[in-house]
Amino acid sequence: MNTFVSIERLGEFCFKRVTYYSVRLEGRDNTEFEDFLERHEHNENIRTELDELFWWLQEIGTRVGARADYFRPERRAHALPPPSRKLRMVQHKHLRLYCMRISDHVVFLFNGGVKTAATAQECTTVKPHFERANRLALAIDKAIREGDIKLNAKGDRLEFDEDLELAV
Repeated sequence: MNTFVSIERLGEFCFKRVTYYSVRLEGRDNTEFEDFLERHEHNENIRTELDELFWWLQEIGTRVGARADYFRPERRAHALPPPSRKLRMVQHKHLRLYCMRISDHVVFLFNGGVKTAATAQECTTVKPHFERANRLALAIDKAIREGDIKLNAKGDRLEFDEDLELAV
């Protein structure tokens, strides 16, 4: 059975170089990214990692753009924080935010969690978010190929019918 999602621009996360989007699953009050934030913002065990993740969202959004080398490949989707060679802090990272880089100027932020195993597929905490992010990436790719989602003329925002719903 399909779940339908709508696309939302994340107003607080629109920067000079990158506009961030998320999706809202039907029947949910929060977008996937808002759900991620609510579940992790008060967890003191990952405060440093969450702060660094926010730093990266802003750094990518304001200074460097959404270059491919700042995103971890996760099948069809991506993840943040960036690969360890890009990290500014020298400590092992467990927090994962799944996302989808559309271009150097447009990124979807999905959901994630604290990775407790060697791979996302082995981790009961992040596996559902990893799998959903990949289904979302597939649906978004299809909508782009079919012309339901397009980049605007400047290439820094998405254009789509506000009633557009994607089946995942």
